[in-house]
Amino acid sequence: MTTGRHVAIEDEAIKAVELVSLPGVTLHVDHEAWDYHITVAPDHTPGHLRRILAAARSRGLDLLDQDACVPVLLADDSVRLYLQSVA
Repeated sequence: MTTGRHVAIEDEAIKAVELVSLPGVTLHVDHEAWDYHITVAPDHTPGHLRRILAAARSRGLDLLDQDACVPVLLADDSVRLYLQSVA
């Protein structure tokens, strides 16, 4: 599992976003923008998705109910699943 933080450079405001990634599955955590989601590629393995969901839960995040927010199909056939803070 890889984790990373991406920040702006030069005169842009610094913005920290945490990414936790396994092949085919990525957790995106941006506390400043209240943007929490998982992107799942068509070729992901269920075990990787389970590990990313566990990583999200360890950060106080869980999946939104599909009645509240429908998963989004992206142009590359990946699916974006939105999360909410449960802390």
